[in-house]
Amino acid sequence: MLGHRPSARWALVATTALLLAGCTPSAADDSERDDVQEAEEERATSITVQPLFARSDGSGGGVASETISREPSPDGSFRIDFSEDEVGGLGEASRAASWNAAIVATLLTGEPLDGRFGFEISGRIDGPSAGALKTAALVALHHGHEIADDVTMTGTINATGTIGPVGGIPEKLQGAADEEITTVLVPLGQRNSPDAEGNDVDLVREGDRLGVEVIEVGDIYEAYPYLTGEEIPQPSQAGEPRLDNRSYDKVNAQVDAATSRFQTAANQFTGLQHDVQIALAETLLLLEAEELMAESADLQRQGLVAGAFVKAQQGAALMETLHATGNVLNPLYTQGEQGLTVMLNNATDLGPASQRFMAFLDQLSTYQVSTLTDAEALTQAYAGAFDAWSLLAFAQREIDTMSSRWEAGQYASLQEFFNHLALPLVYAELAKAQLTNTQAVFEVGRDNVGAPVMEDVDLAQVGDFFRRGAEANFAAFTTSGEVAALSRSTGMSADVVVGHLARYDMSIALSVEQAAVVTAFADYIGEGKPNADYAVMGYGLSNYVRNQMLVEKYHNNAIVDENYEVTGLRFQGALDNALDLGRAQLSTGIADLQEEETSPVVAVAQYEAGGVYRTGTPAERFDALSYYNGGFIMTQLLARLGGVGEPTTAEDSESDEAGSSAPEESQD
Repeated sequence: MLGHRPSARWALVATTALLLAGCTPSAADDSERDDVQEAEEERATSITVQPLFARSDGSGGGVASETISREPSPDGSFRIDFSEDEVGGLGEASRAASWNAAIVATLLTGEPLDGRFGFEISGRIDGPSAGALKTAALVALHHGHEIADDVTMTGTINATGTIGPVGGIPEKLQGAADEEITTVLVPLGQRNSPDAEGNDVDLVREGDRLGVEVIEVGDIYEAYPYLTGEEIPQPSQAGEPRLDNRSYDKVNAQVDAATSRFQTAANQFTGLQHDVQIALAETLLLLEAEELMAESADLQRQGLVAGAFVKAQQGAALMETLHATGNVLNPLYTQGEQGLTVMLNNATDLGPASQRFMAFLDQLSTYQVSTLTDAEALTQAYAGAFDAWSLLAFAQREIDTMSSRWEAGQYASLQEFFNHLALPLVYAELAKAQLTNTQAVFEVGRDNVGAPVMEDVDLAQVGDFFRRGAEANFAAFTTSGEVAALSRSTGMSADVVVGHLARYDMSIALSVEQAAVVTAFADYIGEGKPNADYAVMGYGLSNYVRNQMLVEKYHNNAIVDENYEVTGLRFQGALDNALDLGRAQLSTGIADLQEEETSPVVAVAQYEAGGVYRTGTPAERFDALSYYNGGFIMTQLLARLGGVGEPTTAEDSESDEAGSSAPEESQD
């Protein structure tokens, strides 16, 4: 009956999302803030860069001029100003890139979460390809450095400072040569890039012919010396994070609890009607759940209980989803078409699930945050609850729409109806299982050893910062890559294309449905509501990371099949670099917190899970990047809340190597 086979990968994205969140950079005490403010007053407030462009008609490329500025914000807001001398001079994709540049530069430098950023452009330009250059310019402003006149860069910017791929590089290279630029930095993996006619061009050798040195770079840290002649501090691996004994025991107990959940659901599954079992087994979710539990047991045996916890939670959620979906389908298999009404009524009854969600949010709203680990647990809990509700709301809307189409006679057969209905049925039940997972994450993360949360931290400002970041990342997703290509080829709007993709990719479904969270949880999100600031942080930060991963998948690096499943990579080296950087950033963030006697249990779980997935299939390697990035962002949030670490200044980055020329690189 279930002709369409929903992928196990789709189902697992939701459980992955439970452990994702975001953050802000480290905070400083009042004296440090005064020092930074004095340094800011002495530094330049604007810098001019030379973005490269390729003409949309394929007739060549050129060099534009853009002046970028950052000044303190008198009212404490985070604001972007655009200045253009032509109507529509700065396109939507370029605006999104500017927002992302401001946000990423703020994260990488430790600047306060307020400021007034200006982007002044002459002529018309669109696309995300100047994002990395704009980010580097803002980092240079922070450190008091200058960008050389004869060097420029093309590439998008990602959430942790890695540089993403762009098009039209051969044409841009010619434009750079025409303007006597001597060095062009391009994204790692794009040495061989197609020109406007689709012919691959070796950019290094083409650069040699034009008198331009072409250098591949993977991230801002690698690009910065070439642009400025200066070095900036770069994260390095800080050892292998491990849990303290108390946290280890808590996590290990939750692994056992998840294993018990899996076994209970598996026993119940075998009691379903035989045809229902066969139909659900064909989805491959049963096999996936069993494999996850086997992997969890192996990790637990090795003492990697945080990674085992992630795997066990996923396996238990899938098994519970299979059993619950089977119960929903049972009337159809036992009564035939006469049982369809009963089945649909059961599938759309939100009463019990709604009561569970609201009871959990009531619990969160009364929880007293004392330490950084409490803050980690509460933020993650809100993020997981909102994601689970968003998934449930999306599934219910899809079921309602398909039911109406069935009643209107728009399906050729009952089989076709179920080919479409199968996935939202699974989503609806998975959302309920996710809530159980979220509750487990909350129990693991709360009441652990941790430094106190500073009293003067503006939590609302943190939440708003990442809400804007999430929106900028989503704008980047909808204005570039696969979405833009499908929109051009089909003539459909970006919104229609995204709605289509959401039926295949659960992460997209979660992102497009997030607006429903604000309405559904109006009693929990809003000024004066208990723990509302943490709720907003959870909402904003989880979307920030998830939407960045949509850019990674649909613009940067993934090869997908007709069901938008990841089957390969476009740029192996770029993903390797992103994984290495993410791992180093997360390990450093955890080490900084542990030095302050804070045990970020969920962040360690993300680190171990990232290590498990990073050597797997291409899809699993993207999961690893999600874990690393989400964990890093969370550790930085905790650092700001607790005043751990110091913001970097121009003086901090000075070393014996400062002021030296950019490192030599062979491109032969």
